[in-house]
Order: sequence, then structure tokens, then C-alpha cells
Amino acid sequence: MLDVRNLTIEFHDHSLPEVAVDNISFSVNDGDILGIVGESGSGKSMTALAIAGLLNRGDITKSGEILLDGKELLHMKRKELRELQGKDIGIVFQEPMTSLNPVRKIDWQVEEALRTHGEKDKDKMKQLALEIMEEVGLPDVEILYNAYPHELSGGMRQRVMIAAAMISGPGLLIADEPTTALDVTVQAQIIALLKKINAEKKTTILFISHDLSLVRMLCKHVLVMKDGNIVEEGPVEEIFRNPKESYTRELIDAIPVVERRRNDNGAK
Repeated sequence: MLDVRNLTIEFHDHSLPEVAVDNISFSVNDGDILGIVGESGSGKSMTALAIAGLLNRGDITKSGEILLDGKELLHMKRKELRELQGKDIGIVFQEPMTSLNPVRKIDWQVEEALRTHGEKDKDKMKQLALEIMEEVGLPDVEILYNAYPHELSGGMRQRVMIAAAMISGPGLLIADEPTTALDVTVQAQIIALLKKINAEKKTTILFISHDLSLVRMLCKHVLVMKDGNIVEEGPVEEIFRNPKESYTRELIDAIPVVERRRNDNGAK
């Protein structure tokens, strides 16, 4: 479904060019969940933004190919790309409070993708919005529909973001650090929700995280990135049990012991 070939992203906002993503290639099959993990600056979020078509700054050069169901995205014209964004590709960002518009009610934000792609029937949009809000586990959706983001908890705001990303039924959902600002309990709820979306809607998910324990909870396969390169890739359990790179071992060792034991028990 998704095929990234020799992707390179280079910044030119300093005296010397800076390579953020260095000639990486990977594929994701239809209906799979792939994790991309790495520390800040590893290139994982730049890769996600390139796939989502959100790298449009003039000081960036991009090369390679990004194929989604055979359509080449990296060099696609912006007008054509906008037809895919929200409709074929949904994206959930790290911090919903900054991603959501604070002066717009939840209804406007969840329905945005429908409006962008030409839907004008307000009753139909409301019905679809309430349905997807219920599907992502939001309570009292009729009340929340008319609420503002600051009136919701962090977990509820993230569910709103997921509802907004999923309302048009995209085949690919990019979740870029979607649980970072949430406490451990709510993180687990969001991971469970992403699992449910994948199982029930067969949505392909690209899950970006710095936390290997979360990747292990959700994904079957993982790419480990460092300094713009893929340093290790393979089945999650295999990489946990037998990491080949010292950097991967460092990421595993950074997981709290209690959390590691819980994941080990769940993986048996």
C-alpha cells in the first residue's frame, strides 16, 4: 500500500545543508501497522510529514519516491495532494491542544475534512461527525459536538483528533507521537483505540514514537531510526529479544523495568 523509495530530505536554512532523512526505503502492506521509533532528531517525524505531504517549505529539498496505492506523492502538485489529504491520508499529531483551533467548536474541527472535499450538507456532516465521535469512544457526543477544545481533557482531545482524521475513511492513518502528552493510563486507551480502528476498518497505520514499549503494544513490525537513517528493522518481538544495534539496545534499556515486565507478560 505504501512504498517509500530512497527518500532523502535536506534542509538549507543554515550555511551548510543538513540531511534530516538519508536515502531510506521501506514498505507497508495494506492493513498493517508499522512503527517508526527513534529519539528526537532521528528523522522519524520528517518521514511522516513527507508521506502526509506537509513538507512544503522553500528551504527543503526532497528526493526519492513515496508511492501510496501506486500514486507518487513526493513530487505531486499541491492541488492534487490536497485531494488525498484527509480523504486517503489521515494524520494525528502529538499535541491536540496546539493542533486543534481553540476558537472553533469540536463540530467544525471534526467535520473539516468533509468540508475540504466538497461536502455541503450540514445534517449529513453532523450525522457522520457524531457517528465517528462515538466510534472513537467519546462520551456524550451531542454535548461535546458543541464544546470547545479547552473544555475537554487531554485524552478526549486526542480522540477528537483521531475522529477528525478518520471521518473520511482514509486508507492510511499516520499517528505522529499521538500519546506523548498523555498519562500512562490514557496512552494505553489510545493504543487500544488505534488497534480497534485497524481491526475493524482495516486502516493501515504508520505509528511514530520515541517509545519502543508503545510500539511493542501496537505494532508487529518496527523501523529504528537514528540520524536520518534506518539502523534496524524487523518484527517487534524479534528486535526486543535480539537487538542487533547498540542504539536499539539503548532504547530498550530506557524503558522502565516495570513497563518492560508488563509488556513481556503480555507478549507471551
